[in-house]
Amino acid sequence: MRILPLKQGVHNRNSFSCGIEKLDTYLKKFALQDVNRNLTKVFVLEGKSSEEIIGYYTLSPFSFSKNEMRSDFSKKLPHYPIPAILLGRLAVSLNYQGQGIGESLLMDALSRVYKASQESFGIYAMVVDAKSDKASAFYQHFGFISFLEKTNRLFLPLETIKVLVLSIDNEQSERELRSYRTG
Repeated sequence: MRILPLKQGVHNRNSFSCGIEKLDTYLKKFALQDVNRNLTKVFVLEGKSSEEIIGYYTLSPFSFSKNEMRSDFSKKLPHYPIPAILLGRLAVSLNYQGQGIGESLLMDALSRVYKASQESFGIYAMVVDAKSDKASAFYQHFGFISFLEKTNRLFLPLETIKVLVLSIDNEQSERELRSYRTG
């Protein structure tokens, strides 16, 4: 299974169902339009065949004001818009929920954001608008922090992203090394 950019004619968007109509409709009707207009990037986790979509997420540029954050985070930030990446949507097919797929999609998104911050442009944080209390708890589990007034809007500073991504990379390297030694 691989996480790749959404491709027309390859990935079967019509069979995807996560149980949340807005997320299903977005993937089926609007995702490719947004990609073609360069408004967002959509990444899908392929199933056993490349047509099957197990889950997806979207990444878009975003910015916010330091006034939206707690002072312990904002005091050293500039007064102009703070650059960020918006994790606009993250969804897992009903058939695969409860198997850690959401975490895998999130970690892939964090890895892409961290890589972009190192190679392409400045990013202070990843931002997400949690659609429910359950979704908010999911993101808070990984260290996301609520904004002041919009408590369903959360952010994860790049420094925390770096720690998460590097720990994942270290775990993968250790697994590969163990596999090499036993193989």
